[in-house]
Formats: sequence, C-alpha cells, structure tokens
Amino acid sequence: MVALVSVSLLTITVDYREGNNGPLASLGRVALTVISPLQEVMSKVTHPIGNFFSTLVRLPAIRAENERLKNHVAELESQVATGATDEQRLHELEGLLEVTQSLGPNVRTTAAQVIASGVSNFEWTITINKGSNQGIKLDLPVVASGKRLVGHVIRVAPDSSIVQLIVDPDSAVAGRLAISRTTGLLTGQGDRDMRMGLVDTSIEVQAGEQVVTAGYRIPGGAQSLYPPGILIGTVSHVVPDVAALEKFITVAPAVDFSSLDIVLVVLSGGPR
Repeated sequence: MVALVSVSLLTITVDYREGNNGPLASLGRVALTVISPLQEVMSKVTHPIGNFFSTLVRLPAIRAENERLKNHVAELESQVATGATDEQRLHELEGLLEVTQSLGPNVRTTAAQVIASGVSNFEWTITINKGSNQGIKLDLPVVASGKRLVGHVIRVAPDSSIVQLIVDPDSAVAGRLAISRTTGLLTGQGDRDMRMGLVDTSIEVQAGEQVVTAGYRIPGGAQSLYPPGILIGTVSHVVPDVAALEKFITVAPAVDFSSLDIVLVVLSGGPR
C-alpha cells in the first residue's frame, strides 16, 4: 500500500512539473484514445441494466402513481358526464318554463319526472312520478320542452301516473296544418310516423310543414284534450291520390319519446 501511494505521488509530481508536453501527458492521451471506445461500450451495456434495476426498485411507486392518475381521470370523466347531464336538465327545465309562460297566466302546470317507459305492441306509454296527491287527473295533457306534445294521462295512482303517448295506436289528436290552417285527425302508428286523415285532397300539403294541435270546444258539449298551438310534428310524406276523398299524410312526431326525462302536465285553465 505504501509503495502504491509513493508511486502515485511521484507520478502526480512528475506530471504536474512537466505540464501537457511531458511523456506522461502523451501516455495519458494514448490511454484516453484507447479507453474511450471501451467506456462508451460499457456505458451502453451498463446504463440499461442500471435503469432496469432502478425501475424494479421504483415499480411499487410507479404503480401507485398510475393508479392515482387512473382514479383522477375517472373522476374527471364523471364530473364531465354529471355536468353535461345537469346542463341538459337545466335546458329542459328552462324549456318547460317557457311553455308555462306561453300557455298564459290562467293555466296551472306541474313538472314531472319520467320514471318508466312501457313501450310494447299493445300500448305506448310512460310513467311519471306524480299522481292524485299532486293534483293529477285523467285526460290531462302532457307536453315536453319546446312546447311539443307528448300525450295525455290515462291512469292515476296516488304518487304516479301513466301517460298515453300520441304515437299509441289508440291515440287520436285533432291537428292543424301550420300553413294552410286546414285541420285533420292524427292517429298513432307505434314506431312509424303518425297518420293524418280527414284532409281534403284539394289542400296543398308539403313535406316539412308543421302540424300543431287544433283546440276546439263545442258549446254545451265536448272539447279537445289538448290546448291549441302545441307542436305535434312535421309532415314527412304526402301521397297524392286524386281518386281518394282525402290525402294520405304521415307526420313525424316532434318528440323523441325514448329520451324523455322531464315533462309538463297541464292541470287546468286556458282555452282548448
């Protein structure tokens, strides 16, 4: 050990005194030229191995961080979905408020949540979360935001009610063409567009024309179920037939019944 230290001190002293031009400096440059490629090869070999073992040591922390990030992403996605749902519901409630205002101050209404959809070959209905305890009665009209017609109440329980949709085969609605102001009778056809009958063949009807409810009242007699001016849908098809006594017209409903969430029940008041 003493000998090695002595040789090292002697080498350092000689190298220092001779500067960059001495034999040791030349020998050092030669050694550096030879060793540098070896160092590069060893670095390429040892660094991946070092990184591998370093990753093994940090693996639990990496997994924990990955799980934390996944949970954070899931939380953000949930917040975005909730925000979109709340925004959609707010939009629907604002639309229902506009419907209430358009019906006039004498018309009483109540909003209701759709809690079930009973669509089958025999009936097309929805169930709402309000019933007789909240003032719901038979035959009350039901509308959606945008002043679009949904149907009318056909069964009532204390805290729920069943609404027959206008597309039900047993449903019939008196409608009016928006342009010609001609009236007709719309009947439901399930998952197909509604059919509008009792329209004179001489009346000009075009696809895309809106159809609204035609409120009526017979003095001392019957009256329509629905207030006037509620949007039923738009004309989707017209079949000209000069030999027929009436036009064959189909009307696409304005409401997507599969996505109904909140509806408005018209309790009383106003012209029909």
